[in-house]
Amino acid sequence: MRILIKISSYRNKNNLSNIYFDIKGTNYRKKIKTELYVNKNNYIKDGISKTESNHISKNILLEKLKLQKIKALENLNSGKWKLSQCEKYLKNGIEVKSIESFINKNFNDVSIFTKKDYLNTIGVFRKHLEINRELYLKDLNRENLVQFKANTQFNGIKISSVNAYLKKLKVIVNKARKQDLIVNNKIFDKNLIEKTNKKESTVRKIKVTEIEKAIFNSKDIYELQAISLFIAMIIFKGMTPIEMVKYKHIKTSTITNSNDNYIVYKSKGINRFVKFNENIFKLIQIIKTSLYFTHFDKNPEILAAYNNEYELFNLNVSLEIKKHKNLWNIYQKKIKQLIGVSFRMANTIYIDFINNIEISHQAREILVGKIDASEIIFDQENLLYHQINGVQKKMEIEFQLSKLIALIENKMTLLGVINLDDKGKRFQTPLDFIKNISKA
Repeated sequence: MRILIKISSYRNKNNLSNIYFDIKGTNYRKKIKTELYVNKNNYIKDGISKTESNHISKNILLEKLKLQKIKALENLNSGKWKLSQCEKYLKNGIEVKSIESFINKNFNDVSIFTKKDYLNTIGVFRKHLEINRELYLKDLNRENLVQFKANTQFNGIKISSVNAYLKKLKVIVNKARKQDLIVNNKIFDKNLIEKTNKKESTVRKIKVTEIEKAIFNSKDIYELQAISLFIAMIIFKGMTPIEMVKYKHIKTSTITNSNDNYIVYKSKGINRFVKFNENIFKLIQIIKTSLYFTHFDKNPEILAAYNNEYELFNLNVSLEIKKHKNLWNIYQKKIKQLIGVSFRMANTIYIDFINNIEISHQAREILVGKIDASEIIFDQENLLYHQINGVQKKMEIEFQLSKLIALIENKMTLLGVINLDDKGKRFQTPLDFIKNISKA
């Protein structure tokens, strides 16, 4: 009996051919497919050339197939296994990559919390399938997914939650398929993720007067910080809390001849840019001052350097889940109490504004974060540069930003935080600042 590793002459729609086991014996022949697919032109002398995409991982997989073949032959020739056992072993395939390691390596373009959600989903998947081992990409198959759906519903999980789990699993499958780690494109179909009847609901609209009222009604500095951060998130293109923590300041003099200041942050893998002007600078200074007032004594490590006028938070805090949650939980509760929405509404408000103004399609795609504007945003000769800056000015007028800033600053003064308009009270170090406010 012989077992050979061969490549199929058939090519799928991605122009890839299957590597399979060819079992040959007297009056017997059987072909067993593996999980490895490569371009036939790149399969040379039992190896995969560097011209093949993901050639390193595919060569590792090929070596595992060779070891699998050796083990099958040894057990078959020694009489330890029957032919049927040998076939079953080869059909079971190899453990290509654990799902957890795949997520940790390939989901770095999302927030640490989103990545954790994907990892938790795998835990739920394992639990309801009653599997007590590490899960591998090959476990994301049609049979397991159907069983998972049936088990979760039997265990009383709501269909909306089941759909949420399945959608996350589908994202993992699609990412793995792009790397040829999963080839079957029929794992998910229209029926696996059910459509639920959504009740008609009107989109919650936030008026500027509601934000003004919240400022007037704020009873402490934490409530005022929550409102200020909410406003900043809207102006910063519908930012999320994790993006607020992670944004960076860039000075365009290092890129162009201008002295403009921008912040940049990644949202779903796309670079988003916000140009600083007098209003935005003042808003950030107010928030920064208040954060030093409330957090410098107990949690100075979460704050950006005092002389860094454009950033609020120490970027390292975004990597520490516990500190990040502690920082934002209080603000999330405050904004819910004051305005009746979560911070996610900042993105809804921003997108709604962008969708209701007259701009070019490309400018809209940039502003909503579907196109990376790195090559355009600093090019003052590009028409899109002027469109995008014009939208920012229009938004500040629409949301009466200068008025809101004045109201916040006045309220900060009433709450005992230093007035930024007092030029004689500009401080060079946080120590000077703390000494001053301690006298109040």
